[in-house]
Formats: sequence, C-alpha cells, structure tokens
Amino acid sequence: MINKLKEDTNYNNSIIYRELNINKTKIFIVYFEPLTSSIKISDFVIRSLNKIKKTYNNKKLYDHIKNNIDSFKVVDFKTYDDLCLYLNRGFTILLIENSDYALALETKSDQTRSISTPTSENTLRGAKDSFVEEYQPNIGMIKKRIRSNNLWIEEVNCGKYTNTQIGILSISTIVNNDSVKEIKKRINSLDIEGIINGEMLKNLIEQESKSIFPTIQTTERPDIVCNSLLQGKIAIIVDNSPYALILPVVLNDFFKTSEDYYGKNKNVTITRIIKYIALFIALLTPAIYISLITYNQEIIPTKLLVEFAVQRDGVPFPPVIEALIMIICFEILRESDYRNPNLGGSALSIVGALILGDAAVSAGIVSPIMIIVIAITAISSLPFSEPDITNALRWYRILFIFGASIFGLLGIVLSLFIFLTKLCSIETFKVPYLTPYSPTIFSSLKDSIIKFPTKKLNKRNKLLTKNIIKQKGDENES
Repeated sequence: MINKLKEDTNYNNSIIYRELNINKTKIFIVYFEPLTSSIKISDFVIRSLNKIKKTYNNKKLYDHIKNNIDSFKVVDFKTYDDLCLYLNRGFTILLIENSDYALALETKSDQTRSISTPTSENTLRGAKDSFVEEYQPNIGMIKKRIRSNNLWIEEVNCGKYTNTQIGILSISTIVNNDSVKEIKKRINSLDIEGIINGEMLKNLIEQESKSIFPTIQTTERPDIVCNSLLQGKIAIIVDNSPYALILPVVLNDFFKTSEDYYGKNKNVTITRIIKYIALFIALLTPAIYISLITYNQEIIPTKLLVEFAVQRDGVPFPPVIEALIMIICFEILRESDYRNPNLGGSALSIVGALILGDAAVSAGIVSPIMIIVIAITAISSLPFSEPDITNALRWYRILFIFGASIFGLLGIVLSLFIFLTKLCSIETFKVPYLTPYSPTIFSSLKDSIIKFPTKKLNKRNKLLTKNIIKQKGDENES
C-alpha cells in the first residue's frame, strides 16, 4: 500500500511517512500534514506506541493498539480505497508490516471558523448560531436540539475526486421512508467529479429544469432544520457547506420564519398576509401600470390620467420600454450590492439608484411615475430571503409585463392563469407545490396564511408523513 500511495500521489512532500519499530515489528505511520495536527500525532499516537513494551504477533499487536491507543476515533480498514479516503480526511494511518491490519486515527487539525450568528437569515428572538463549513459541528448543532435516538443520520459519499461526505437526516418515527429512499437513490446515481458546495447538490437532485421555483430550501440556521425535521421533512448536510438543504418544501414554506413560532399568532398572521401582498405587488405592479396607460385608460380617474399624461410628456419610449430599462438598471444595482463588500455595497446601490433615477427623469428618458412603480416593485421583493424565489419572480414579472403590453388587463389575466397553472403542476418529491391550498388540507391551513395558536397546531401534513398526530411523548424510547 505504501509504494502504491507514493506513486499515485506523485511522491507528494505533504504526505509524511514514518517508521516505528515495536519489538522488531515495523509500524508505518502515514498522514497528510496540512490536514492533521502535529500535536495530536505526537501527544497521542506516537506516545501511545512508545509505551508498548511486550512482544506480540501481528494480530495481538493490532488488537492492543486498537484498544489502547490514545485517539478520539479509531477505525479499522483493509482496502486501499479506504486508506486514501481516511488519509484525505485528516486521519493518521497505521499499517503493520506484512499484515492486512490497518487503523485510521482521527487527528484532524482545526481548520474551521467558529460558530457565528446568521448573516442571510437574521432573527430578533431566535437562536443566534449558524452552520459552518465543517460536517461534524453542523451535525452536532442539530443533535443538541433533537436529543432522540430516532434522529437517524445516513451518510453517503459523492464525487469522483472530492469524495464529499453527505449526511441525510430524518426522524425515523415521523418521516416518510419512501422519500428518504428516493433521495439516497438520486444522490447515489450522480456521476460527477466533485461536490464543492451544498448548492451544487441541490441543483443536481431537484431536477431544476422542470421549474424555476425552488423545491428545496436552503438555510444556515439549525433551528429551522430541526423544526422541519419535526414536521416530517428531510435535511441534508454537505461537508464544506455552511448551508443545510431541507426537502420537500412547498411555496407556503418560504413565507414562514422561525420567529413565527415565538410570536403572537395574530401578529404572525399580519406579517404573513403582508408577505403575500408583497408577492403580488412584486409580480403585478409594472404590468398593471402598463396596461392602464396603454390600453385601459378608461379605468383611471380623469384627473389622475391627466397627471400621468403630463408626467409622460416628452418621454420618447412606450411604457413597456420604460419599465424594462428601469428593471434592468435595478437588477444591475442589486447584483452589485450582493457582490461588493458589505461596507460599501449598500451605499453604492442607494447612491446609484438616487442618481440614476433623478438623471433619467431630468433627461426625459422615463417618467417620475415609472420610477415610483419600479421602486415599489423592488421594495416588495425584499421580504423574501431565498434568492431562488426572487429570481423566479423576476422571470414571471417580465411575462406579466409583455402580456400587459400586448393585451392590456386581459394579458395580465392570461399571464396569471399561466402562472397559477405552472405552480399547480409542480411537485416536490410527490408533494404538490401549492399544498395546503391545492389540494386543500384543512389541518395544515392552520399554519398557512393565518397562524393558529401553537397548541392547536396538533397535526402534521399528511402528504409528508403517516404519523400525523403531534402529541407529547410521541416517541417511545427505551
């Protein structure tokens, strides 16, 4: 194994090979220096081996080392592929001369950042910890919240070169086992060179070509993951990714936050209603303005119509071109805000919006009312923290604009029909995307637009699990 490893790694100087004699028996110690802690190797591995004084045959020596070595995690293996796997994960490899016995000792160095507060999903009263880029700490943050043996973690590796560790989490007494099998099947069927981030895995298993709306939720917050697991959903933790994947999800899930379960139900209901209103404002506002100005002017009161005509006097472009120009400008500013450092990004976008808007009106390129319409549209997109939702609204907003520019209000109605038909046709792991509205599930409606008191939320979605009833002591553990 040693000679083959040296050849396969092109005699990499970062892989350290040491020999240690224990009563005429050679022990080979192999580790990848950048991934391991020299202190752990010296204080635990080497020191433990130096304490061995008696003479053993290979089998007894192997058993003695395995049972007495000072290491946090000891794994035995026999294949060359396993050797490479553990070596590249920061384990120290022990090989006994002229035998098939081999051990992998966990001696990873601390290369991860400390647990910090969420950056993309802020909360006022919720938990302040967020996932990091290390697999085990992320699992630990979930396990410390769900202290049950029924929290099952099934691990798979994916990627020809990266061999990325992926954990599939579910609560065995709640989850639909067919969904777990389907997810494992999709992951195992992937033929890909590497998984660098959880988002890559998300795009590969959700069959992104069928819908521009997200069917898998991405979150950096452990409390959201735990709440989803208790609902019968499945979570996926990907090594080197600070985000977890939750599935299956429906459209209504993107209108909820973890804080909804900490506040008064009436206040939460108002917040959710505002979010749904914002959704339709972000979709329809430019299209409605274009249809009223272009085709359906009889609907506008006369005084207001005169004001619109005065403001549009001298503007060389039709309303649809105006709207597209300003939408493109806003999207460019938004992208620059995302990509620039936090210290200067917001200031840049605000100043850019003010200057561009004022200059465009002064130059007579667009009308003041169009600036107001696009600003309202942009603000209404902000309540949604999931980028895929915002991007999906962007595409359908353009559909509504073209429908309004061709057929007026009739075009908006036709576009709305297409929009709702598409939403109704989406399924995420056999769960309809508009659940609990279509099909209607009355028990789940208690936690949709209107939130009932927590004590009345006593049933799970029947499409997610057969264990519908929530109750204290739901799990019988020995």
